[in-house]
Amino acid sequence: MRSLFLRIFLSFWAAMLLVLSATAAVAWYRFNQVQSVSIDIKALANEASARLLVGGLPALQDWIDEAEHRYRDRRIFIVDQSGDDLRKRQLPNTYRSYVTRLRDAGFLGKELIPSRRDDPLLLTPLFTDRDGTVYTIMVSPPIWSNLLFAPDVRIVLIVSALLLSGLVCWSLARYLSKPVEGLQSSARSLAAGNMEARVGQEFSRRRDELGVLARDFDTMADHVRNLIASKENLLRAMSHELRSPLARLRVATDLARRPGSDVSRQLDRIELEAERLDTLIGQILQLSHLRAVPTLPREPLDLTSLMNEIIEDARLEAGAAEKSVDWASPGEAMIVEGDHGLLRSAIENVLRNAVRFTKPSSAVKVRADRAGPQVSIVIDDRGPGVPEPDLQRIFEPFYRVAESRDRDSGGTGLGLAITARIVSLYGGNVQARNTPDGLRVEIALPAR
Repeated sequence: MRSLFLRIFLSFWAAMLLVLSATAAVAWYRFNQVQSVSIDIKALANEASARLLVGGLPALQDWIDEAEHRYRDRRIFIVDQSGDDLRKRQLPNTYRSYVTRLRDAGFLGKELIPSRRDDPLLLTPLFTDRDGTVYTIMVSPPIWSNLLFAPDVRIVLIVSALLLSGLVCWSLARYLSKPVEGLQSSARSLAAGNMEARVGQEFSRRRDELGVLARDFDTMADHVRNLIASKENLLRAMSHELRSPLARLRVATDLARRPGSDVSRQLDRIELEAERLDTLIGQILQLSHLRAVPTLPREPLDLTSLMNEIIEDARLEAGAAEKSVDWASPGEAMIVEGDHGLLRSAIENVLRNAVRFTKPSSAVKVRADRAGPQVSIVIDDRGPGVPEPDLQRIFEPFYRVAESRDRDSGGTGLGLAITARIVSLYGGNVQARNTPDGLRVEIALPAR
């Protein structure tokens, strides 16, 4: 049963049905008891009277045995004028008091007045012997009924019902409260700084709402742990990256202060490092913002037109380094959903890297294709490529394949990480692989 609501509903419903069934059974048994006595007792009285008139008291004794054999769960009493059972058996308390009232009213004795035989106030039939001795017949309730409604038995039944209902309610309460307690303990442990706190498989395997909640909590805890670890790694990397340009600024400042130094050259160096520092801080802030937001603005965007803008700017940068960019335009509009500035930044980061690392006097090839529900942008450079183990890591913040080379070329190690984050938030993906000529980076975005 997967639904917790359904489990609670059916449990309480079953409990109510049990109570109603027990109440109905008791009422039915009571009614059956009264009805069986009121229907059969007159016929039994006629049989007893006939047997007494024919065979006397011995025959009546035999008839009692026969009648009790027919009604195995009943006891049949024949009460004489003295108020005692013919077999000297003890009458039930209610019957003794009734017999006392009959005797006091003059119904039991000798020579019963015919008009009193059918008195409507009589609860038990009367019949007489040949000598005029008056007898009455009484039929006890079923033996199990006497046991069932005895005071001691009623107490046992009440206690049993309380224990049974308490056990059912305790089991249900335990079933509901135990995973909540586990979730509460894990939440407190997580809040105290234990990033490994989890609810555990004992509850996450459940198939009801509490099991779903446990699995969601564990997923959230994993996400929080990864997010904190990522933040710590980012802070460490930021500290390292910021320290490098600051150190170079300090060296350039010291050199500028020396007598006879080329102050103009050192000022240029300081300006260059300040620009790199500004670029680095800007990219750090952009990446931090992208990692914090769950969604980005969306609007219909012509990717072909955007690529034309990016290619035009990239050609200017490539021309200054005696390189070129070959753009195979699809010749038709390809519509995607995204933000113009963010998607431009994502694609431009990849293209600028390709221009930076492609060989002099070579061309970076760029093409865009529509493949089913996706639009892909493929950028091929003629550079040294990337070692296979590092192909996926190049999209991590501050990761460099060749650290000194990237710094000399002005790279910060954040461009591809920003690209991967933007593309991911727009439902796409970015991949890199080596080709015989260099490195290929493919950006896939959902087409509108």
